[in-house]
Amino acid sequence: MKKKLALYLFFLTFLAQSILASSIQLNLIEVAPGIFVHQGKHLDIDESYQGDICNIGFIIGKDSVAVIDTGGSLLIGELLKKSIREKTSLPIKYVINTHVHLDHIYGNAAFNDLNTKFVGHSKLPKAMQFRKNFYETLNLRYLKIPFKKSIQIPPSILIQENESILFDLGEREIKITAYPPAHTDSDVTITDITTGTLWAGDLLFIERTPVIDGDIHGFIDVLAQLISLDNINLVIPGHGTPTKNWQEAFKKSKDYFITLRDDIRHSIAEDQGLRKAIETVAQSESQKWELFDVQNSRNINQVYPKLEWE
Repeated sequence: MKKKLALYLFFLTFLAQSILASSIQLNLIEVAPGIFVHQGKHLDIDESYQGDICNIGFIIGKDSVAVIDTGGSLLIGELLKKSIREKTSLPIKYVINTHVHLDHIYGNAAFNDLNTKFVGHSKLPKAMQFRKNFYETLNLRYLKIPFKKSIQIPPSILIQENESILFDLGEREIKITAYPPAHTDSDVTITDITTGTLWAGDLLFIERTPVIDGDIHGFIDVLAQLISLDNINLVIPGHGTPTKNWQEAFKKSKDYFITLRDDIRHSIAEDQGLRKAIETVAQSESQKWELFDVQNSRNINQVYPKLEWE
């Protein structure tokens, strides 16, 4: 009986993964010479999540390839790897995760090769391990992936906070910069020096409501820092459409977080309580963003308790 049940569960899992695979197509766009991006869908993780909600992609140099974020599952990672092989046979030298969130890291397993190095923030391995059980539960619930197949591949090359390191893909250098706590405690950006393209990870959301899972003061400071960058022509956000109007995009996110912070401070000063704050805080921003109601509420729940102790 147990053997039959195990086979039945295996069949259901296989069927679910087959259906999911047939429903996902990675449409990659060359946004700058040698830079390819697949834009994830604006879906909430509690609704219709299929591991394909963030922007993922790669940069092709003369000698090798760097992958930036790999999606929310092994399946997405495999589809990304297949797309890379349709463009080039060059070795995949680096896989870079912009931060810890599950929609960005679980495709790593598709690239687990002795010749591929994984790169990330110095705090990323600990952050991945800390969230491992929670993420495995989410993957099982939404993607029907058994715990043992939710494989984490942490970085072996670590970028220290406030440090920038250059990596050479063959006549093409990329700069990886690590930041203090902002969106998370493990954020990095990747700058392609050749084209002036910045991969911002979730330090930038376009269209979709920004997320705070780190430190709101740090996030506002980092956004101000990014607004003042030089020699940037194009920015690829973690979610949303790549943009050449990147300073305005960073400012829009910065304005949202300033409004969120100031409204929460006002709510605390008026002793309104968390429930009332969820109804009122940052509502002036509600028409500017997609998925606002659900994400703004989560941001308030994240930030409110911390600001109470200021």
